[in-house]
Amino acid sequence: MPRRAAFKKLEDRKFELTSVCDPMLLQKTGMDSEFDLIFQTVGWEDFWDITEPGSRLLTLEFLCTLKATETGVEFRLFGKEFSPSWKELSLLLGFHGRCSTDLDTVLQDFDRTKFWKEISGKSDFEYPRTNDIHNPTLRFMHRWLGMTLFPRNDTSTFRIDELKLLYAMIKRKKVSPAKIMIYQWMDVFTRTGSIEYFFSHSYC
Repeated sequence: MPRRAAFKKLEDRKFELTSVCDPMLLQKTGMDSEFDLIFQTVGWEDFWDITEPGSRLLTLEFLCTLKATETGVEFRLFGKEFSPSWKELSLLLGFHGRCSTDLDTVLQDFDRTKFWKEISGKSDFEYPRTNDIHNPTLRFMHRWLGMTLFPRNDTSTFRIDELKLLYAMIKRKKVSPAKIMIYQWMDVFTRTGSIEYFFSHSYC
């Protein structure tokens, strides 16, 4: 899509802060230490707790110029063109240098039906919901993924990418969701509703 047309499509959309779990809630439930341990294990310790001022114009500039290539991405910020590789983008986002951006290669043994049964007790993956997960830490983690990486109105629904990331966490695999985050951002033109500022948070 041409940049001018992309801008026209997004300029009247509402922008909101990205929701995250209330730190006090995490502390009171003990999930703060659980999250710290999990994120250190998978190499997300420098990513998950980023809070920066949001900018509507910079978000628009980024989204309207964002393009994925075989080797990485292309976008513009502050009027400058950038073209980092997938690995470079992953590092820029704060993921550990050992994190792989190729989830399918790292998670070759991932079986959606088998894993879903392990964490929910259900034999099929039809209409999965967060509350189906037995482990409270995994439930909180899925809610966090649904608010920050893949924001949507109903965070109790499941994406296959989210299930893969939960699997990586349980298996202690260092993976970076950089690629799926980019495709999530590029998909903003096909979705309705608000657009979230990047890295600027509000508590739920």
